[in-house]
Amino acid sequence: MKYYKPETVNENLPGIILLSHGPFAVSLLDTARMLFGDAENLAAFSFEEGDDADQYRETFEETIDAFPEGTLILVDLFGGTPCNQVMRYVQERERPLEVVGGMNLPMLLNAVIAREKKNGKEFSLDTVENGKNGIFRVDVERFLQSDDEDEDE
Repeated sequence: MKYYKPETVNENLPGIILLSHGPFAVSLLDTARMLFGDAENLAAFSFEEGDDADQYRETFEETIDAFPEGTLILVDLFGGTPCNQVMRYVQERERPLEVVGGMNLPMLLNAVIAREKKNGKEFSLDTVENGKNGIFRVDVERFLQSDDEDEDE
């Protein structure tokens, strides 16, 4: 199991926890850190082939428990082991959390910025909307035509 969790916790800032299959969560967090530096209250836990699901949950539970109320959980895939394990946590602890599936980089970057102004359902819905807005088709044909026009001048 690969993971990253902060050594200290800012009690005044909602956390963001990434959970995924394979190295995706840790790699996504590494990318965000490359862009933002060492942002506070960010953690990532990658469920690797051969890992024990219960041990995986125990590892990220410590971070959920340490992070302040309003923490957002981003999972790679709804219904997969990371998502199912966080939902077991929610059920066993009867602790409502905001959980968002289908995490991506635009979603994470927005969440890091928005968490200072939004929380709860508003925070998770805003995160989902920004994740969707970060997905679009790049019009390569138009881009190439634009380059051809520049060369004609």
